[in-house]
Amino acid sequence: MPNGKFRGEWIADEKDEHDLGHGMSILWAERVRAVRIFGVLLLCACFHGLAWAQVPAQDFSGPFVISGILIEGNKHTKAKIILRELTFAEGDTLDAKELYARLDRSRQNLLNLGLFNTVDLLPTFLGPHEAYIMLTVNERWFWWPQPVIRFADPNFNTWWLTKDFRRINYGLELNRFNMRGRNETLSALAQLGYSRRFGLRYKVPAFDRSQRWGLQLEGAYAEQDEVTAGTLGNKRVLLRTPAQNLMRQWKAGAMFTFRPGHDLRHSVALRWSGISVQDTVLRRSPEYISKGVRQSNFPTLGYSVVMDRRDSRAFPLSGYFAKLELEQNGFTADQPRVTNLSAAVQRSWKQGQRWSLGASLAGKTSAGSEDHYFLQEGLGYGDYLRGYEYYIIDGQHWFLGKANVLFALLKPRSYRVDAIPFEAFRTLYIAIYLNAFSDQGYVADNRNGAANPLANHWQQAYGLGLDLVTSYDQVLRLEYALNGLSETGFYLHFTQPF
Repeated sequence: MPNGKFRGEWIADEKDEHDLGHGMSILWAERVRAVRIFGVLLLCACFHGLAWAQVPAQDFSGPFVISGILIEGNKHTKAKIILRELTFAEGDTLDAKELYARLDRSRQNLLNLGLFNTVDLLPTFLGPHEAYIMLTVNERWFWWPQPVIRFADPNFNTWWLTKDFRRINYGLELNRFNMRGRNETLSALAQLGYSRRFGLRYKVPAFDRSQRWGLQLEGAYAEQDEVTAGTLGNKRVLLRTPAQNLMRQWKAGAMFTFRPGHDLRHSVALRWSGISVQDTVLRRSPEYISKGVRQSNFPTLGYSVVMDRRDSRAFPLSGYFAKLELEQNGFTADQPRVTNLSAAVQRSWKQGQRWSLGASLAGKTSAGSEDHYFLQEGLGYGDYLRGYEYYIIDGQHWFLGKANVLFALLKPRSYRVDAIPFEAFRTLYIAIYLNAFSDQGYVADNRNGAANPLANHWQQAYGLGLDLVTSYDQVLRLEYALNGLSETGFYLHFTQPF
């Protein structure tokens, strides 16, 4: 300030010198000045209030133009991979309800990529009809040198009956997810133990500019000294010769995918396979490959179409999924000729914050599999009735229905743990559900049904379970079931129920 004085002193001196030359004191001058300033401020406030009253309140009910999209947190993932999953684009005009619905659906699409721990989409309203979208992702860890510990039996529960450690596969599976930031996956497998398997797979979801066409290439070799030669009493008949490999298999193939939108996907696969078995297998099961044949090489051509609108592919609480698949194995008389047609549909309904209902129907029919046992698969492997974990219901045709009622004991939530040294693991997700379920199923076996009493009869089961869902799409299910044989038991699973 001039002369090192405070502002009030400086003003008072000026007024005393020019306007108050009649002996008014400095203190009196300060008071007069303060009154004048207060009056000016009050007058300005009145004029401002009148001007504000004449401007109508802004309406933020929309519609809104998306003026821009800002992506943060994608240290590795390319922006185009993220933008592909959004159900809106820059320049779109949406009303408020549609805007929030599309933000939610886009978040689900991004989480279902399996690339991110969390996804947040927040609109910033720049005006009554303009919105700017802030999109923040937290990326997962993309290198997974995963130890292989797999059971040779159909599920953990069957293995637990014997606890035979010779029936465990062990090895290493190396997965590199999100290669080059384009959601590509490279997987290599080296497995020893019960069976020896070696494989390589490369998957690129989109290789064209429009991100619609994808490709997957794979090759694998396997050998083992024990095979399932059939079923008797709905139990597997196992053949084992430790001194030699009873079966060798190899395959190589490619699959093209076409994804025109967010939810629909078409796939066409062409694979070449080879299989050979020892005479021991033929003596027990002459039609294991084909009647009297020890080895065969044949092509497989398949087509599938999938509609997927689930909120979560790892553990759905709302939305639906539908799949139709047609597969032809072999084409000439010297090859195993088996035609498979399968379909599945699943629907979930979220009821409030804690309740969710779910149901699924699935089925498969095949022509020719009764003459080629290694290409036949009923219920008890990938598809099964809960409560029948200890049984294999083989056959050429099957139907399976499942129903769930879920109650969230611990609602889904994420925790931030900064003490963890790696950012990709600092976000911990957890949810716990109480599960009441019912399964119904039927398997038609035209060849060996008389030796397997569960085939050609309707089967059903009921039970309660506790489901734990954690980070990186990990699911643990502990279930208690009562099946149609009046048998009860506790069962452990590591996948979603559908």
